[in-house]
Amino acid sequence: MPPVLEDVIVYGRRFQLTIDGPDAMRRFSAVMIEVATGRVLTRTPVRGRSTADARDRALEVMHNLLGIERFHEQVRAVAARLAPGAAVDLTEDAQMLHAGVSGAWELSVPLVVARDDVTDPEADPQVLRERIEAHFRAHLRRVNA
Repeated sequence: MPPVLEDVIVYGRRFQLTIDGPDAMRRFSAVMIEVATGRVLTRTPVRGRSTADARDRALEVMHNLLGIERFHEQVRAVAARLAPGAAVDLTEDAQMLHAGVSGAWELSVPLVVARDDVTDPEADPQVLRERIEAHFRAHLRRVNA
């Protein structure tokens, strides 16, 4: 079966989704490449039991990874504006994304956001950015040198 090629837009970024298969185990594999940069989004293909399953799983992975990437970019942008020179510390676990700053600045309360708030395809990025900025304004403190 020839590969299935599809252009997909996620969060305003264009990707080429290529689905191959089935392989010897009757699985289909999806590879996602960002068109503008040529970057492959995942180290290994996303797999599914059918073309549709591989596509659905690939879209879910894309929304998760790109949503987290967008959150990181938003935190870095807010920190650069409100805490110039601060290092941004980003961590995550299965449920939450955590952000803090270090250097000449600190957050008295680390920013913690539910993963679902960041990866939801329907989430408004402007609302999240406002939330990040409000948290920084409320909890950002200069560290005594």
